[in-house]
Amino acid sequence: MEATKAAPGALGLPGTVDICLRAGQNLCERYKDVQETHKDIEDLKIRVENAWLHIAYQLATVQSSSEEVHQVLTDHIAELLNKLQFYLFTACKNLEKLKDKKGRTKVIKFAIFLKGSLGKDVSALERWRDMFSSTFYMLSVPKNPALDHILSMELQKSQPDGSAVAAVNAIRDVLADEPTKQLKSVWLDPMIMRLPTPIGYSGAHNILDNTTNTRYIMETITVDPGRRDYNRLDKDVTKLASVLRESNGVPGVLACKGVVRKQRSDGAPEKFEFILEMPHGLDESPECLRTILQRSTNEPHPLDERVFLTKQIAKAALSVHNLNFVHKNMRPENILVFPNPGKTLGIPFLVGFQMFRSADGITYRAGDESWSSNLYRHPSRQGTLPDNGYRMQHDIYSLGVILLEIGLWSPFVNEEGEPAAALSQIVHTLQDKDQRTRATRIKEVLMAMAYKYLPPKIGSKYTDIVISCLTCLDRDSELGSESEFLDDDGTLVGVRYTQQILGVLEEIDI
Repeated sequence: MEATKAAPGALGLPGTVDICLRAGQNLCERYKDVQETHKDIEDLKIRVENAWLHIAYQLATVQSSSEEVHQVLTDHIAELLNKLQFYLFTACKNLEKLKDKKGRTKVIKFAIFLKGSLGKDVSALERWRDMFSSTFYMLSVPKNPALDHILSMELQKSQPDGSAVAAVNAIRDVLADEPTKQLKSVWLDPMIMRLPTPIGYSGAHNILDNTTNTRYIMETITVDPGRRDYNRLDKDVTKLASVLRESNGVPGVLACKGVVRKQRSDGAPEKFEFILEMPHGLDESPECLRTILQRSTNEPHPLDERVFLTKQIAKAALSVHNLNFVHKNMRPENILVFPNPGKTLGIPFLVGFQMFRSADGITYRAGDESWSSNLYRHPSRQGTLPDNGYRMQHDIYSLGVILLEIGLWSPFVNEEGEPAAALSQIVHTLQDKDQRTRATRIKEVLMAMAYKYLPPKIGSKYTDIVISCLTCLDRDSELGSESEFLDDDGTLVGVRYTQQILGVLEEIDI
């Protein structure tokens, strides 16, 4: 049976999902048939089955909930399904080449074919799974009782370990105005820690719990002594910790074990220590990206690994948005890179939530006005009276500066906290007393650097992504005008980001 392709618009989303589900199951069955003759295909068969297991459960949920999802998100999912149909069709077609006209499996050229087309087909399916998972987590944000009911019904079916369906349902429950169940307390007793080790410039610490001999990452949020709305502060810390606790498996986000509240002598909160779990399967000795950039300037990591790093950071930025928070402090100091076996660069995770804010709430800590922190902030977010409320586009701007720095692989901040050689041209600009003028000029310098230096180093497509990030709040931005997002629940900007930033990054293959 040959895989069928159809236009999503002709059948509607549920019909297109049904075609994909049947095509995916057909691909898995074909791999089983071929594997009986070719034992060497076992690894590819396992990869296909693992990828499809997660895809199928997410597609079934999308099929059930299509009428309750924002139209913009529905249209985006339809585009992704069109790509999935193509990948499944191509994979089935290439697998069919292993058989002769009588249906018997060929043997002679299998080894070469295995390393070529079949491996690429499976990798394409895995990349689609990862991209779709980022989109699927967008279901976490919109408040919709009907969608809650659909997700709870889907959870009654058996789910694979690390199910995104279960994670989305749990995150929605935490974010709900009236959770369906009593949330487990996030507060922990003080830990007996041995040798808490600072992690570079991040402010986070690598700690060891003596009681359980377990390693964690500790993030500290210090409370402004002038604050008095302690109940609201406790509530928002609880919400952030609860959301992070349910985020196990969410790209670029460390799951939270709980929070230790430290008090001053008068009983007022002094700081909150977030205890974050180590990511599964990675080395427990992370470094912050700033340290890596400064150490390896003269010996850049392989280009493909640097591009992969940027893809993971971009996914992490979307993950924070899907958890209904804006980060507000994205910069290399707050990106922890965990060593990945077999790679010179590891997997990045975002920390630095000291300035956290829920997407519809208020900020609890004033900003750091150092030049190196402002470097990663949009001009409208600098100064004592910022022009606009914080939203995802401001994190996207910060991402653009980070992508520029990684693309050049030259640190913007040296070990003394001063402008590094790559930013020597802004030294004079930093003397300007008008903060907004200074910030605007620095943005212009960053864009000029991107246009001039990135194309020969990493290509025009990557350059375009950096420029899109740096101009995301401009009136003619490709991400859309400000008026489009006034009544948006976050879905529109998330979809645009996925299509024009994350999606294009995924297309870069080095």
